[in-house]
Amino acid sequence: MSKITVTRKKLEELLEDLEKRSDIMASALVTRDGLVMASALPKEIDEDAISAMAGMMLGLGNRVGIVLKRGAAEQVIINGKEGYAILTECGPAVLIGLAPSDAKLGILLYEMKDTANAIKNIMMK
Repeated sequence: MSKITVTRKKLEELLEDLEKRSDIMASALVTRDGLVMASALPKEIDEDAISAMAGMMLGLGNRVGIVLKRGAAEQVIINGKEGYAILTECGPAVLIGLAPSDAKLGILLYEMKDTANAIKNIMMK
């Protein structure tokens, strides 16, 4: 088994663990230029479209944060009628998490950051 296959499997296990221990219903890890690295998204969600937009959204969040003198964005939160979409900076990647509207946002943000840190550790090896 190649190192890339092992790393992808570890990343997918982290996404599955995130979904088991929190209200995150679906998740993915994508590169900043829009390529899927690992995914646990439902089939009805277009992985390619989401991955392309996620990198752009975090990039835009970074620009806004810098212009507003708040620094680079660590997380971008979308609060829609059907729930949350949370994008979390993850080194060279972006962690995407989807949760229902009744989820506790503070816990979601903590779990997303915790998973992002674990992903960074794997990617640095």
